[in-house]
Amino acid sequence: MADTFPCKIVTPTEECFDGEATYVSFPAWDGQYGMKKGLAPLLSTLAPGTLRIDTENDSQSYLIEGGFAHVDGEGLSLVTEGAVPASELNLEEAKAELAEANARVISDEKDRVAVERAQKIATAKVALASK
Repeated sequence: MADTFPCKIVTPTEECFDGEATYVSFPAWDGQYGMKKGLAPLLSTLAPGTLRIDTENDSQSYLIEGGFAHVDGEGLSLVTEGAVPASELNLEEAKAELAEANARVISDEKDRVAVERAQKIATAKVALASK
């Protein structure tokens, strides 16, 4: 039996995953983190990108849209603005979303931040849907 730890993904509207994981890889503001059982406590800001959860039986990937990761003695909790299973992504729709984000006009700093976020999410969506 592999070493497992509790893992949970929660969005504002649903609980996307709640189970035992053997390994989790998630995008943070300062790079990709990997977690196995016994990781030191951690609180980090999530970045848009690919989240992978390995269990004893399979591996699942999700597109996440930012949020927070919290590791404590109880396991890993990911609170994210959005989590979409990779199996639900459509490559053509993702490419269209990226093209739309790249075509947006920036008129001020607030627009720039929103456009960059949309571009990061769409880029991650295209990469994950391409697999």
